Amino acid sequence: MKISYIFGDKLYLNITNRCMMACPYCIKRKWENKFCGNNLKLDKEPNTNEIISSIGDPRKYKEVVFCGYGDCLIRPAIVKKVAEWLKIQNVKVRINTAGLANYYYGKNILKDLEGLIDVISISLNGSNPQEHNYMNKPMFKEKSFDEILKFVLEAKKYIPEVFITAVEFPGFDITKVKEISKRLGVKFRSRPYLNENEQ
Repeated sequence: MKISYIFGDKLYLNITNRCMMACPYCIKRKWENKFCGNNLKLDKEPNTNEIISSIGDPRKYKEVVFCGYGDCLIRPAIVKKVAEWLKIQNVKVRINTAGLANYYYGKNILKDLEGLIDVISISLNGSNPQEHNYMNKPMFKEKSFDEILKFVLEAKKYIPEVFITAVEFPGFDITKVKEISKRLGVKFRSRPYLNENEQ
């Protein structure tokens, strides 16, 4: 199993395969657990020491990103411990998430990440509750959309750079998500829709 993997000039950490979404377009379903030659299917979830051991020297990379085949914020305590170690190395740290961790745990987990995370990218593929539910199959169904927006606003209090991201699906009006980002006062980044031969 692959805990950390390199993509471009960044190092990515694959710390869980669990997620609050069941997106039919997710690469772990499309590409049989392979991404850029890496098998990201975990036999077990790694502990803090295993994750840190897999990293090597993090200063070699432009940034270290918590992003694998699941949502890292299902394991917020582990993220905090690894991020504390990374910040001692003076490394830029980013989280990619679906934005449902606060609702999942029934508490604000972002407070514990203040000063440890430089950037958080929150995926929002859908511009209203119905569209988001249809496209992403979240465990909290149509309630998920509003909970993600709440998470975005809360993230602004604790993390310096907050992005909403959306995938450029064929036929999906990504400009509506960009408008939501502007309304919430955060940055926006579009992500290309990758076909299997583009991995």
